[in-house]
Amino acid sequence: ITCTGMPIVPGSNTIIVGVTTSGNNAVIDGCGIHISGVTNIVIRNLVFRNMQDDGVNVQSSAMNVWIDHNSFENGVDGCVDIKRGSDFITVSWNHFKNHNKVAILGSSDSLGAIDIGHLRVTYHHNFFDQTTQRHPRVRFGNPVHVYNNYFKALSSYGIASTMSAG
Repeated sequence: ITCTGMPIVPGSNTIIVGVTTSGNNAVIDGCGIHISGVTNIVIRNLVFRNMQDDGVNVQSSAMNVWIDHNSFENGVDGCVDIKRGSDFITVSWNHFKNHNKVAILGSSDSLGAIDIGHLRVTYHHNFFDQTTQRHPRVRFGNPVHVYNNYFKALSSYGIASTMSAG
């Protein structure tokens, strides 16, 4: 798929598995998936590249989202941004490569009223490969679990925890 913006907007109880008939991961080139206010979403086996916005944007109290076994490369904004009261999210077994702003959890210091008590997220077994920052960058999320991730050739910082994140 070649597209711009965030045209892919799944409804609740949706699984998007990007395996082609040849067994390769399907490619989303130039755009991303917008998950907003829905529940029970799985995003798996996709290649996101050249995103003009986020690769996967999770917001507005979306719950029970699993982002697994994807590849993200060369985007303009975030690869996986989770914000605005979203909850119970897992980001696992992804490969983030050649990207600046990888993963934000909580988008603004001013959104504590929405985010406190939410943003319970786990990041595990991801590969951060020649990326710059936000591996993840966490605001307010508590608890947030970041374990068994591999970091290679980061050019700025790794994990950042601020604004009462735990």
